[in-house]
Amino acid sequence: MEETEKTCAAWGLDDGVHEAQGLKPMLTPEGQVELLKDKGVTFDRCTEEQAIEALAGRDTFLHIAAFRKMFQRHTDGDSAGKYVSLDFADLLNMDELDAEVRSCFLLVSQDIERIVKTRLIERISLMPGEDGYGILADFMQSQVKGYRVSIERNLKGRIGKHGSADEYTGALIAHCSEAMPIWVFLEVVPFGTLLAFCLFCASRWDDRSMRMRHSMLTEVKAVRNCCSHGTCLINGLAEGKSSEYETPHLVIEWLAEHGFKSGKSRRAKMGNRRTQQLVTCLAALDGVRNGASPSTVEALVQLGGALRDRAERYGQENSFVSYLSFIAKAIDSTS
Repeated sequence: MEETEKTCAAWGLDDGVHEAQGLKPMLTPEGQVELLKDKGVTFDRCTEEQAIEALAGRDTFLHIAAFRKMFQRHTDGDSAGKYVSLDFADLLNMDELDAEVRSCFLLVSQDIERIVKTRLIERISLMPGEDGYGILADFMQSQVKGYRVSIERNLKGRIGKHGSADEYTGALIAHCSEAMPIWVFLEVVPFGTLLAFCLFCASRWDDRSMRMRHSMLTEVKAVRNCCSHGTCLINGLAEGKSSEYETPHLVIEWLAEHGFKSGKSRRAKMGNRRTQQLVTCLAALDGVRNGASPSTVEALVQLGGALRDRAERYGQENSFVSYLSFIAKAIDSTS
C-alpha cells in the first residue's frame, strides 16, 4: 500500500490531533483486492467479484486480511515476499474458523464466570462469620479510591430514573442501592470486578488454591474480552508469538493429567500466548465441568471437528496447523 504525501488531520495517543504526512490511503474494496493481488493472493476459488462483496458487507479488510500472516511466503526469487498458494478463499475460510473459535470460547468463558460466581456466593452463605453484607463493605473499603469510585460511578450511572438507564439491571441496583448484598453485587458487576472480589476473598480466607485459580481466571477474562469484541484470535497461533507469562501451575498439572507430556512440543505450544490462554480456559472449564451448559459442550465438540478439518486441509507446511491440532486435543480432554 503506497503512502500518500497528502497532509491529513490525524489523531494519535501521544500527540492528540495533529497534521501528518506519509499515511496509508483508505482503500475501496476494489483497491483492497488489488493490494492483495500485489502480495500474491490469488482469486481462483473465490472470484474478485465475490471478494469485493465480502469486503463490502461480510467483514472488514483489516479483519479478513489479518489471516494472511498465518500462511507461508516465498523467501527468494521473483516472488520473494509474496504468499505461497494463498487464495482469498483461504482467508474467508480462516475468518469463518476464527468466528467459530470466538463463539465457542465466549460460551466457555460465560459458563466459567457464572459457575465461579455461583460457588463463591454458596461458600459465603455457608461461612458462619459472613452475612453477605459486611464482606462487600470490607471489599469496597479495601479498594484504592480510584477503583472504588469507578465501581460506584458505574452502578449509579445504570440506575437512572427508576432504574431506566439500564433496562436489565438498573431496577435491581436501585432497589438495593442503600445496602447491597453480595449476591446482588456479583450479579451486576463486570467480570473484572468479580476477579477483584475473588482475590480479596482469597486473602481474607488465606486460601492459596483460590489465589492460584484467580491467575487462571484473569486469562479467561482476556479470552472473553477478545471473543466479545470480535477481535481476530487464531491469526496469532504461530511460531514467534511467544508469551511473556508463565502458564499457571494448575494448567500445567491439568495438561499432565490429560496426557500432554512435558517436552519440546508442549513447551512450544504453551509458549504461545493465545494457545496458553485458550488452554487455560479449557482447564478452568474442566474444573467446573458439572456446571457447563449443554450448548457449550456441543459447541466444543463441533469446534474440535472444525479445527481438525482445517489442520488436515492445510497440511504440515503451515505452522499454525500444529497449534490447531493441539487445541483440538485439549478440547477432547474436557469431554
